[in-house]
Amino acid sequence: MTEPVAGRRRVSRRTVLLVIGAVVLVVVGLAAWVGIRALLVKDQLEAMAPMAAELQDAAAARDLARVDSAVGQLAGRAAEARALSGDPAWRIAEFVPVLGANLGAARVVSAQLDEISRAVEELIPALQGAAESSNEDGGFDIDRLAELAPSVQHTSDALTGAAEALADIDRGPLLSPLSDGVGRLAALTAEAAPVAESLASAMAVLPPMLGLDGERHILVMLQNSAEVRTGGGITGSFVLLRADRGTLDVVDQADGGQFAARTEPIAPVPESVTALYGDRVGRFVQNTSMPSDFGLTSELVRAWWATRSDVAPDAILSVDMWAVRALLSATGPIPLPDGSELTADNLVQRVLVDPYLSLDVEQQTVYQRELTSALMSGILTKDIDPFAWAEALAGPVEQGHVALWSAHADEAERLAEGPLGGPAARQQAAGADAFAVYFNDATSGKMGPFLDLSMSAGTAQCRPDGKREVAVSVSLANTAPPDAGTTLPWWLTGGGLEGVRPGDIATNVTVSAPPGAFFGGVRVDGERVISTDVEEAGFPSSAAAVTMAPGETRVLEFRFVMDSDRDFAPVVLHTPLIGDPEIDIVPVGCD
Repeated sequence: MTEPVAGRRRVSRRTVLLVIGAVVLVVVGLAAWVGIRALLVKDQLEAMAPMAAELQDAAAARDLARVDSAVGQLAGRAAEARALSGDPAWRIAEFVPVLGANLGAARVVSAQLDEISRAVEELIPALQGAAESSNEDGGFDIDRLAELAPSVQHTSDALTGAAEALADIDRGPLLSPLSDGVGRLAALTAEAAPVAESLASAMAVLPPMLGLDGERHILVMLQNSAEVRTGGGITGSFVLLRADRGTLDVVDQADGGQFAARTEPIAPVPESVTALYGDRVGRFVQNTSMPSDFGLTSELVRAWWATRSDVAPDAILSVDMWAVRALLSATGPIPLPDGSELTADNLVQRVLVDPYLSLDVEQQTVYQRELTSALMSGILTKDIDPFAWAEALAGPVEQGHVALWSAHADEAERLAEGPLGGPAARQQAAGADAFAVYFNDATSGKMGPFLDLSMSAGTAQCRPDGKREVAVSVSLANTAPPDAGTTLPWWLTGGGLEGVRPGDIATNVTVSAPPGAFFGGVRVDGERVISTDVEEAGFPSSAAAVTMAPGETRVLEFRFVMDSDRDFAPVVLHTPLIGDPEIDIVPVGCD
């Protein structure tokens, strides 16, 4: 006998009600579970703020014991927050509108803090061991550096991963405190990741470069920014170092005047480089840092050095006075033959200004040789603290005052991926919105200290196809006194040897745009001018030249049409300079 229809309906309704009730209970249970865990995660994250402040203070004081303690506390909190936000119920709750975005952000923050804490926990013992070690022969403890490299790389990977994960979080739907926290952490990791990657690259190549597996030779090229070039300045001095098991010795020294100019380039130079800077790149040793490709610069330097020595350098290290100044801040003053001292405070004045005002050409050569010898010997004979050096050089490396190349392919590849790889590598590492502005003096004098400049960049949407235009503006001013042409010595003004009136400053300006950009023309003081437009080192590069009389200012504007209609946020890099130029991101109009 079949059940009545009404009975079946009652059963069906009961079943539905039971199912609905069960679902409600499950949802309420999940909500309670996730809610309780969310409060616990909130407590863990809030508790980490004072620990992070303690970690920053300890790191600034280079107190590794305090750093270790702070990291341990942070790691415990981060691990707990990650465990609380990592279960399936939490992930399901992330699909709930609005609330889910906040839960997802908290989970990502917890996971990334845990990754960073784990990496730093691994790094601290290695740092402590390196700090406590010593090299009886002086120089670097090469074995400790080699042992430290994997931990530094792990920390770099954790910071890079965190920077990418945090940048992907949409902060729009987040509650204000969480949004602010995500923003601060994203900014911190974005700033720290490139520095850590640069340090990791250096740590990976330094042990073999410093003679871990056998003797190496490093050729140091000192850039003189008083006569500016793409990579910093003219190559004024060379010092050959021998590295053996971390100990560095000076074995040879030369200045630019000891390499005679040539009628033909000393090594092949790409046509694009010649188009931008002329055939002088390979014919004068002082111009080796004109190319943005530091690999090409290094090959030119090795070719020049081969005319003097049978020792082929294994590495080329380029530094300017700002990098040397940073080292002096870590090592302390260096005594000079005349009884005075070279310090971080007087270095620029004594190297880039005073010699050209008070000494003739021959006296300058003698002075620079003595100064270079005393400087290198003084730095290398002091106790070397790798951490003090790393801290002092972090800023100059990021700003392009230091470049390093290796003749060993695996090391060269690693270096070329970061800021130590030279101008073009820095632009590549800076991302798809990066522009680079390069300056090359055409005065043939030492008027760099009188060159004042500023830069700006901005975007405009003027085209019917929606593609953006980016304008990079460069303002250059000659701050020399009005009578500079008659009162300053000819070796400072150039003496008119290159057709530039004494006292004037002639400068070639090149703007390198992201790959795929199209040339949009150059204006000087609002008037369209002829420019040189080529692709160099993989970047569309546009160049124009200007000359400024004392007191005169010239403004160049370089336009580029970007290869897509996406929004662009221009990043401006530039040649390492004596001063720190102002760079603004400003709205620009259409032509």
